[in-house]
Amino acid sequence: MSFLHPAFLWALAALAIPVLIHLFQLRRFKRIDFTNVRLLAEVSQQTRARKKVQHWLVLLARMLALACLVLAFAQPYLPQADSAVRAGQRAVSLYIDDSYSLDGTNPEGRLLDQARKGAQDAVMAYSATDRFQLLTGRFEGRQQMLLGRDQALEAAAQVNVGPYTRPLSKVLVRQREALAASDAPVKRAILFTDLQRSITDVDTWTNDTLVPTLIVPLEPSSADNLSLDSAWFESPVRRAYQKEALHVRIRNHGQQELVNVPFRVAIDGKQRALATFSVAGGAVVDTVLRFAGERPGRHWGEVSLNDRPVTFDDRLYFGFTVTEHLRVLLVSGNDATTDRAIAAVFSGDSLHRFAQQSAQMLDLSALATQDLVVLNALPTLASGTLDALDTFVKAGGSLAIFPPTKADVSAYAPLFQRFGGTAAIRQDTARMKVDRIDLDLPFYRDVFLTMPRNVDLPWSRERWNMVPKAGSDILLRLQDGSPYLARTQAERGSVYLCATPLAASAGNLTQHALFATSLLRMAELSRPMGPLYHAIGAEAMIPIDGLELTGETPPHLRGPEGMDLVPELRRTPAGAQLVLHDLDIPAGAYALTAGADTLLMLGLNTPRSESDLTCLTPAALKEQLEQRGLGSFTVLEDGARDLSLRLNELDQGRKLWKWFILLALLFLATEVFLIRHLR
Repeated sequence: MSFLHPAFLWALAALAIPVLIHLFQLRRFKRIDFTNVRLLAEVSQQTRARKKVQHWLVLLARMLALACLVLAFAQPYLPQADSAVRAGQRAVSLYIDDSYSLDGTNPEGRLLDQARKGAQDAVMAYSATDRFQLLTGRFEGRQQMLLGRDQALEAAAQVNVGPYTRPLSKVLVRQREALAASDAPVKRAILFTDLQRSITDVDTWTNDTLVPTLIVPLEPSSADNLSLDSAWFESPVRRAYQKEALHVRIRNHGQQELVNVPFRVAIDGKQRALATFSVAGGAVVDTVLRFAGERPGRHWGEVSLNDRPVTFDDRLYFGFTVTEHLRVLLVSGNDATTDRAIAAVFSGDSLHRFAQQSAQMLDLSALATQDLVVLNALPTLASGTLDALDTFVKAGGSLAIFPPTKADVSAYAPLFQRFGGTAAIRQDTARMKVDRIDLDLPFYRDVFLTMPRNVDLPWSRERWNMVPKAGSDILLRLQDGSPYLARTQAERGSVYLCATPLAASAGNLTQHALFATSLLRMAELSRPMGPLYHAIGAEAMIPIDGLELTGETPPHLRGPEGMDLVPELRRTPAGAQLVLHDLDIPAGAYALTAGADTLLMLGLNTPRSESDLTCLTPAALKEQLEQRGLGSFTVLEDGARDLSLRLNELDQGRKLWKWFILLALLFLATEVFLIRHLR
């Protein structure tokens, strides 16, 4: 047993007062003589002995009552293990986990409601003069300030779930930073969290004996949850009114098998497809929603299902653009036969806007408006043309290069070097067939489902020994392993290099079905539309490819519930980027607008890291803390139940002063009984 105010123990010297009173009786006895006092003397002796015992008992009761009063004022307590109790003002940091997983429930109700009530009980357990930090996953600057009791109670009542997920190690750092600014001699940190495995990074925790930390676990009843993990279109380009296939990946985080669960897709707020799926416990399922395409323009979509009580990951918003046509420009080297073969691929398709210019009359300013530029049999390349093509590709365009036949290979050295390849030094005229198509790469993978063993592939009689830069995709290989058709990434664009001229004397590529397939695929993959959606809080900067932001008026970001923001825009050499920072915005479809024009549709979703509701048990967390020697942490087994009482025991030990007051009253009652009833 220890004392919070041991100086009061000096008052035990007052126990000498009742002793002195009993030793020095001020009452004087009068002597009366009787003739025969033999019998009376015997009675007097017995009475005097009984009185003596009674006086000693009264003295003991008085001394014990006085001692209990002195001990009560010294505030005795039984300290908790490895804790030191100190007097003085307190600074307390309270963290309420406001991530979406706190929408889960247990027999006592919603986890977030329990966290808010627990935080308020903790505040009320302390003195009105103590100071409090109320921290959530939003990590707002104002949350680093210490508040009074009433302000802390109000802040705790206003906490609601949001999209921010913080590792507990970062939470501890923020709490200790706020408490370090306080002069209070007694400090404590309290965390109300469900101990999700994804955030409980005990390996990075550190001891701080000046800030003992109390963890209040809020255990959900079940970890069952369905989440819409991702979605993607089967085709990289959205064409007007074409049939669309939207692939959706759904994850079952629980252990129970789910059968015939309905889900749907809506485009621009109108339902377009409905389907069902079945998924085993702990498994992932990919399914497809098919619907008719939209008109040209900007659109947004929403995939949704119903799964309670955790619903933040039941909707996936995405934005996309339907292209009216792809622009293809052929830069001709005056090989009429092969030029007609290229024109035949694109001119008969309404999706493409095909144009042709000779190399001598090329309008370099027109390159910026194209999606795919095809160089066919150009004998030489001027430096100005090289610079314009380099700018075009780095801005996101696609360039296809078919070399001339029987030409000087050194004339193409600057072009190969410009895009990271090695210049060809010779031509090979031995006949050789294309050996295989690499279906592991996405270029042909979505075109050919299977490839027969005896497939008839193109052959070549004249080819350049080109060497693309490291990391290039070799789409077609010859029998000797050398590249026939390669794709090189150049910043945001792509360069396709063919080792064989298109002339009939060099090979039969123009007569093969693979020729049209390859050219159409190059056009289809030109100017990629970027990701369908983004994660709130997880992606600081979102690229807005292909948008020309002009004028002094900043664009607006308009979202659900009439939200209208002016986001930060950064212009970099790689292009314009939209900076969201840690904006507290709801998930949904957002339109980037300039005046009355919609520049881009964005799907902003909450991160899926909270979808896995698997949590550490309090016993497992205690074991990890003991293994790592983290003695400044305490884990409550029963959550927020009776939190006020347990906080008092942790901060001030188990208080005993009330028991000593009761004992003092008991001893005073004993004294009264001895005086009145034992005469």
